[in-house]
Amino acid sequence: MVETMYELEGVGLAAPQVGILRRAVVIDIGDGPIKMVNPVILERDGKIVDVEGCLSVPGKSGIVERPETLKAEYTDENSERIQIEAEGFLARAICHELDHLDGVLYTDLALKIADVGEITEEDIEEFTEV
Repeated sequence: MVETMYELEGVGLAAPQVGILRRAVVIDIGDGPIKMVNPVILERDGKIVDVEGCLSVPGKSGIVERPETLKAEYTDENSERIQIEAEGFLARAICHELDHLDGVLYTDLALKIADVGEITEEDIEEFTEV
């Protein structure tokens, strides 16, 4: 799955996206791959609105509200149970990929959907609480 994610130039990939019926995801936001099996989000805090895209929805992007920080737990490739605290882009990526495991796409949650590159900072600010 990691190789497929890199080939497609993604930052995350969920097993169901490639026809694997398992609760597994891989994520790499630039710090090396995180491989998660049976992941669960334990805590969420804050809210942040930003743009997301998805390998399952090519050519589109959307404005989505996600938690600013979270704590998650998963089993790694060594069968060890791991807890991770994430913020910002990593928290967003974890939420996005775990949604795939439950059959949810970012388009189901999007406040606005447009072609890639068409969402502006003004669009994002429109949905950001001040």
